[in-house]
Amino acid sequence: MMNISTLTCLLAMTLLSAVSQLHAQQMKVASVDVRKIFDQWDFSKESEQEIEDARIALERESNERLAVINELKMERSKMRQQYQASSGSFTAEDKAAMDRKFMALGRDAFALEQDRNDFIAKAKRSLDREVTATSKLILDQITEAVQAYAEKEEYDMVIETGGHTTRNVPFFVHLEGAEDITDIIIEQLNAKE
Repeated sequence: MMNISTLTCLLAMTLLSAVSQLHAQQMKVASVDVRKIFDQWDFSKESEQEIEDARIALERESNERLAVINELKMERSKMRQQYQASSGSFTAEDKAAMDRKFMALGRDAFALEQDRNDFIAKAKRSLDREVTATSKLILDQITEAVQAYAEKEEYDMVIETGGHTTRNVPFFVHLEGAEDITDIIIEQLNAKE
């Protein structure tokens, strides 16, 4: 298994080789920061807001359901206190009726709690799928815009400068003479809408 220093050395050699080839061939190179595009493109900002609104709505629904459950639990607690405070004054029939109602409230609260948990889990999975699909759509559209611009302007290579390694460590690339086309892509994407 390769250790980190060997992997870093190989990555550096590959990058140096690519840079030396660029200088030797005088390739036309551009750089782009996809994270910046993602953060500044109107469509992606609107999509993020829609997702945040959905999260807020889910939280609100969860809280409303929890309030109903808590009301049932409070009613049950009041019944217990009432029973304990005046247990001697109840007839056998009253005790049986109160016991049935107490048990029914417990079952209802339990069923509503399970329903709430199932609802939240299902809604979160759905929201996660929506986030993934939206992110993929946005990334695909950014990629298409970058490719179209690179082909139109005859760039030989476009390097993403805002990336991260597999360990989520920022990966910085600087190529002398590379034109940063990030703002151009943002303008083009925002103009499409």
